[in-house]
Amino acid sequence: MMKKFFVLWIVALLLPCGIARAQSDLAGLYLTWQRDPTTTMTVNWVNLYAHTTTNVWYRQSGTKEWKSRAGTRHQAIPSGFQVRRVELTKLKPDTFYEFTISDESSKDGKNLQKFRTMPAELKRPIRFVNGGDMMHSREFLDAMNSQAAKLDPDFAFVVGDLAYENGELGTRFFDWFQSWTKLMRGKDGRLIPLVAGIGNHEVRGHYAGKIPVDAPYYYAFFVPPNQKSYYALDFGKYLSMVALDSGHTEPIQGAQTDWLQKTLKGRAEQQFLFAGYHWPVYGTTKAAEGKLPSDHERSIEIRTNWITQFERHGVSAIFEHDHHTFKRTHRIRNHQRDDENGLLFLGDGAWGVNTRPPISPDKAWYLAKSDARRHLWYVTLLPEGTAEIKAIDAEGKVFDETTLDTPRTRPVATR
Repeated sequence: MMKKFFVLWIVALLLPCGIARAQSDLAGLYLTWQRDPTTTMTVNWVNLYAHTTTNVWYRQSGTKEWKSRAGTRHQAIPSGFQVRRVELTKLKPDTFYEFTISDESSKDGKNLQKFRTMPAELKRPIRFVNGGDMMHSREFLDAMNSQAAKLDPDFAFVVGDLAYENGELGTRFFDWFQSWTKLMRGKDGRLIPLVAGIGNHEVRGHYAGKIPVDAPYYYAFFVPPNQKSYYALDFGKYLSMVALDSGHTEPIQGAQTDWLQKTLKGRAEQQFLFAGYHWPVYGTTKAAEGKLPSDHERSIEIRTNWITQFERHGVSAIFEHDHHTFKRTHRIRNHQRDDENGLLFLGDGAWGVNTRPPISPDKAWYLAKSDARRHLWYVTLLPEGTAEIKAIDAEGKVFDETTLDTPRTRPVATR
């Protein structure tokens, strides 16, 4: 009964748009990567009709020749959402493409979308935004999505608590997708690709969920078949992004830690390497009486299993979320301040949520700055091997910034 009501509710919202037309029934359109971001792009869309097309027509911008590619279809059970996924391959690096979702061989130009592949080499500045904890309200989400788009990033890295559906309230993803599809576009109108990680509000029970039943929407929308909630994405030789699952559907210890060790070892030659996960090691709230947030047992488990690996192999910076605040740490190694070669932790998950009062730096040795402010992180990688990192709030104000003078910390076996 609830499923039937859900479908009818969405259909009522979409009827004014003209559901008979090929693209008017879209609940959401978004881009992801399954493989090399310099030569591939995965087009994803969500609608309500099981028998609609899985076909994408695409061409390099400025050319006349169209190609078509058919993709996969599946239902985001228990909702009525239908998910389509088409991976486009053998694309040219740093190149604009146009595409349309259609079974028709003729293109009328009315529904053309645009994307840009990533460069093969770091010969121009590369920009991305990061955040987590995205949607307590549509108003908050729209405000930060709008600010993110104004920055014209190459992609977005969002790690956890996207729509706050808790593995059950699929209707919240209707708002999330509508906001993302409408607002997360570059200055030239292109869709901004999404690199997504998992958080507790993607999961029934928040932690130790069964795959995929306890996180049905995250796995339906963002995880291709035979892949996991932890993964690495390599951009040529100049950048790797590593997303981890802080105990939501995968244990922190064991297979995930083993995978991380091998992943970092195999990427020793990558110029930049950023990591992100949801639950913070060096948090700003949720502390037991008389203790720091970093004393939480989950924080300790991540620190002893993952952070030691980042220290051993080197990292550019680590993004943490969940606590609904802003924070930037001092540089830390061996669980103590190390300004020369410590790791930098940035957080704490406040893209579009009500914020909490954070612990202040004078009470937490590891904090350089904290604030109760909604924000995103804006990272610019420069060809000379340095990086600029800025914190920007929902009004577009830069209220904190730091730089990376070297691409990654120096690898040191600390334990």
